[in-house]
Amino acid sequence: MAHMTIRVGVIGAGNIGTAHAQDLARRVSGSSVSVLYDYDQQRAGELAAELGAQAAATYQELVESSDVDAVLIASPDDFHAEQALACLAARKPVLCEKPLAPVEEDAMGVIRAEVELGRQLIMMGFMRRFDPGYGELKAEFTEHGIGEPLIVHHLHTNTAAPYGLATTRTMTNMVIHEFDINRWLLDDEYASIQVIAGRPAPGTPPGELDPLLVIMRMRSGTLVEVEAFVNAGYGYEVSCRVTGSRGSAQMGEGSFITRAAAGIRGQDVPELWLGRFAGAYHRQLQAWIDHLRNGGPVPGASAWDGYVASVTANRAVDALQAGVPVEVDLPERPALYA
Repeated sequence: MAHMTIRVGVIGAGNIGTAHAQDLARRVSGSSVSVLYDYDQQRAGELAAELGAQAAATYQELVESSDVDAVLIASPDDFHAEQALACLAARKPVLCEKPLAPVEEDAMGVIRAEVELGRQLIMMGFMRRFDPGYGELKAEFTEHGIGEPLIVHHLHTNTAAPYGLATTRTMTNMVIHEFDINRWLLDDEYASIQVIAGRPAPGTPPGELDPLLVIMRMRSGTLVEVEAFVNAGYGYEVSCRVTGSRGSAQMGEGSFITRAAAGIRGQDVPELWLGRFAGAYHRQLQAWIDHLRNGGPVPGASAWDGYVASVTANRAVDALQAGVPVEVDLPERPALYA
């Protein structure tokens, strides 16, 4: 595919799928959007008309199309593994939005298929690895910065749960971003995980829990805490503070302007994740397309990283139900992902 335009088929025309499709069609260098599929045929057709693409009747039709060189999966979580397997069977590269699968056995099925194929075709959509804030934070872990990371604090809030609040989904869809970025940030693996629920916020559905504290111990001993609040109401906020052996460093929520007007000083808080991570999403897409055109290793998170995140999310659910810390055990990493 070197130096050619990569024709991308996009599965899913919701918020994130639409944003990705528009970026690939208009702003990412070396790509176009050729085919779109969504369960909502009208929505897919309208986006296809906007971008000059075709609308497919099924995702299988999209994957098998001769007009599609690579596939971006942005469908609902439960369909990711099935659609990724179809792409592997067609030998087509994939950028799969998180999670690889909510159920870890399904995620392992994708790993087995990719290992059997003998090639890494899947890149996971963990866009925080492409965010400058996390990159600058990681660069602080030196003797000239804050030293070795000892304690990591994350804050992750959503304005509201767009599909309804489900505690399991908080782990497999929301905090899964922290489950991935911690491994990248710390170059470490999880040893154990604990989830603590306290007083539920107003509006929390009966039987569900929100907010939650997720506490992890890395194999090195570094402690990690995530404050996750799905129905926070005030906006989408992500921040990270690290206490190191020589100091501390904090990455803010992504607002770069502090405004003073009418007797109030403050910053805007974005309503949705696109407001905070639009730049990271774009850099991720560009890196994927550059990789497909020029070769080389997968530039972001691999399918294995997606599998580990799914395992960790499932252990978090187990820990919440058990009320005690749970060990995070992983199988041996296949040589394909070494």
